[in-house]
Amino acid sequence: MTVNTPLSLKDLEKAIPFLMARATTRMGNAFAKSLKPFGLSLSEWRVCASLLYDPRQTLSELSLHASSDISALSRIIDRLEDQELVKRERSTTDGRSVRIVLTEKGEELALTIVPVAKRHESVILSGFAPGDVRALRSMLLKLYKNAGELDESD
Repeated sequence: MTVNTPLSLKDLEKAIPFLMARATTRMGNAFAKSLKPFGLSLSEWRVCASLLYDPRQTLSELSLHASSDISALSRIIDRLEDQELVKRERSTTDGRSVRIVLTEKGEELALTIVPVAKRHESVILSGFAPGDVRALRSMLLKLYKNAGELDESD
């Protein structure tokens, strides 16, 4: 293909990364609107949700689960601390180790948002057979794992 060869929009719309980015953006924007009344951004919700399902994480662990680099994550944690939704706890055995935990207020808020998140998931999966949902989940996990190899190759 040369620089002057026109590309087809249909080809772009078949590209898996392009389709995933479009779907992710649309879902994220819709969910971000639902989070506004709770005073959380999408990235703040990811941190709270991650801590709700896996409490007491280090910044490194949380970075992986919440899909955020550590410098951005530190700023998110600062904002959540200002709202008294999370706190940093130092290890009693290793003073350098810090774990992030939800406060009682943070846990209550996160538990309030979970049904909203489940409704969003239900809407985006409407029309999918249960087997299709299992297959999609499996494929997404595999895509995520495979994408890790791209991180390592740079």
